[in-house]
Amino acid sequence: MNYQLRFEELDIIEETTLLERINKQISTIPRPTMEFMEGIKWGDYGELFTPAYWKVQYLMHSEDEKFDINYRLGENIFEEVVACLLGGFGLKSEIGLAAFHRLKMRDQIKEAITHEEILISLKEPFLYNQKKVHYRFPNQKAKYIAEFLNRNDLKFIPLDNDIELRNWLLSINGIGPKTAAWVTRNYLNSENVAIIDIHIYRACLIMGLYNKYYDIQKDYVKLEEIFLNFCNELGVQPSKMDALIWLQMKEANRNVLKLINDKI
Repeated sequence: MNYQLRFEELDIIEETTLLERINKQISTIPRPTMEFMEGIKWGDYGELFTPAYWKVQYLMHSEDEKFDINYRLGENIFEEVVACLLGGFGLKSEIGLAAFHRLKMRDQIKEAITHEEILISLKEPFLYNQKKVHYRFPNQKAKYIAEFLNRNDLKFIPLDNDIELRNWLLSINGIGPKTAAWVTRNYLNSENVAIIDIHIYRACLIMGLYNKYYDIQKDYVKLEEIFLNFCNELGVQPSKMDALIWLQMKEANRNVLKLINDKI
């Protein structure tokens, strides 16, 4: 996955008190048997991972000031791109973050940096859980980062429009639609993009929004559109719903896989 590190700042909340506080809002949620979207029922909010469940979870977390998440990982667009480039499938979020901070502290996230400088920093081991671990794919990621920071159009990055920024980011070697959406959401607080990673994919699969034939890479635009429509129907901010689903699905990973296997 991409690592959405700011999401880990959310706490597991005490639900009993919060349910009492949002009781009036809960009463407006349609009955479990009513249709939420075509072919999908609202379900009971007490049943895991139904649309009603996610609506109530969102309402409860909205009572927590930590739900106003600061998504940015970097202080400027260069740092944001590099931080997200250092994440990715098969990479531990903690190691990606450690690699980002190492490059930042060594002042290596700047224009005209060389591939060799980045590579040396990524090849040095990191301390994780009191063990020395190595960053995966250092050569590949060093190449992507150096290529990005040596582009001749870095002064013309479109930072005033989220869709234009996302489209520009797709021209960077090593960045696909998910990472482009991630950088855009983080840097511009965009609600017009969605980060569809394996956790969001599984949540939508359980609800019936996605089917097992969708591929995160090939069908990304379609999956993003469906998720944004889901958030619109639910009346929630996509970025916050994304954060909440990501956190809970990550924590419940083993049970989630069982639910998916039972469905298919």
